[in-house]
Amino acid sequence: MARKTKPDGPAVDWYLISVERLKQIGLIILLLILGLAGWWYFSNQKRNPRSAAEAAIAEARQALNTLAASKDFSTHRGDFDRAQHKLDEAGTLLGSGKYVEAEGAAVESQTFSRAALSGKAGVENDAQFLTVEGDVQYQKSPSNDWNPAETRTPLFNGDWVKTGSGASAELIFSNGSLYTVGPNALLEVYSQFNPSTSRKNNSVQMTIGTVEVATTDDVSSVRTPGIQVTVDSESTTHVGVDARKATDVVAEKGSASIAGAAGTPPVKLAVNDKVTATPEGAVSQVKKLLMAPAVVTPADNQVFLIGGDSRVDFSWEAVPTATSYVLQVSRSRLFTSLEINSRRQKTTASARVTAEGAFYWRVASIGADGDPGPFSAFRRFRVSGGAHDAGAAAQEAPAPVLRLKRPYPIGGPFYMIEGNTDPGATVLINDEEADVEANGHFKKLVSFAKVGSNAVVVKAINASGKQTIQSATVLVEE
Repeated sequence: MARKTKPDGPAVDWYLISVERLKQIGLIILLLILGLAGWWYFSNQKRNPRSAAEAAIAEARQALNTLAASKDFSTHRGDFDRAQHKLDEAGTLLGSGKYVEAEGAAVESQTFSRAALSGKAGVENDAQFLTVEGDVQYQKSPSNDWNPAETRTPLFNGDWVKTGSGASAELIFSNGSLYTVGPNALLEVYSQFNPSTSRKNNSVQMTIGTVEVATTDDVSSVRTPGIQVTVDSESTTHVGVDARKATDVVAEKGSASIAGAAGTPPVKLAVNDKVTATPEGAVSQVKKLLMAPAVVTPADNQVFLIGGDSRVDFSWEAVPTATSYVLQVSRSRLFTSLEINSRRQKTTASARVTAEGAFYWRVASIGADGDPGPFSAFRRFRVSGGAHDAGAAAQEAPAPVLRLKRPYPIGGPFYMIEGNTDPGATVLINDEEADVEANGHFKKLVSFAKVGSNAVVVKAINASGKQTIQSATVLVEE
């Protein structure tokens, strides 16, 4: 580059640029333009829902082919079938223009294949049976066979669950939400991966029957023939579908929202609110139910002795405007079968003691229109044999037996603490009470906030105040 200065007038710099230099500058500008254009194209393609779905499907197909060619294929045939089913679903969703859903199904297919290849198949299930009472069965999505359900049986998206007469089950999902299924129910597990949040949307599709959903720090939902019920975090909601496909929804704790027919605004429910929906998605006006009575006697875990005219006296506080009450007593904390199901106008009742074991009881208020509100939290009492002095027997009793099983993970920070003790004993897990069944079995879902090693202290305490303590350690991964 040469520089000249004009002698007369103001000083001006002149730059002489050769033709070759101009060519070089032009080439650089062209490369920059092409680079920017390529960046814009690929960035937009990456953000394009269809392209993202197609890429996820291609990766899922490659993972499935790798699993099919593996030497351990015969031992992972079930995982292959699940992965193939999700891949087929992804293709169908892609063809119908549901690109986000297609990507989610493809990601789930990859998860099944890669889990099998890594030897961790079945760990990342969508839900599992926590409690099974009576005739409870499940059906895997690729199959038409019904199998008896057992505790900890894993469930995946598309699997079916049904309960018989007098049967009930608890399903726990990976986010800690607890679904309590009532008798004569039929539902489908509907848990899908959400690519935008990298989490699963846990839900069930109810065909008939009842389910109570209790959430932790995440939302969960229930689909019925006409609506979708979203249960907010730290909430409990009861959903029932009758033979006419009509749906009843009652918010028992926290809040929930109802999405009905297209074009209608969502309906928000607070505690004790109820709505009814048609199979077409028409939602009724919100109705406020009466609150549950505060139960008074018997005290929780009170012990009664069989002998003579021994009786259990029940009492609860009156609820303003209540016309009557429903008293239920069961040997099951799920109230699968009922020893007493009585409608009372007074706030007291009495029952004769005739059999040993642990019992659970609860009360609900009935309004002027005959519609019962939510039940109170249950209380327990125990009936013991023998007519000798209860105080002396308690003093002579040894410390309760406590057999603690190894804690097992449910998903994320959630662990199930489970074991056995004497029937009627009180169990505290990290100073929080756990439900003890009639046979002494107990379990409680515990969430740990700290990543790493966490201590679990379990205490079993009998009526005389004697206690047995055991501890365990769980490792929460980040």
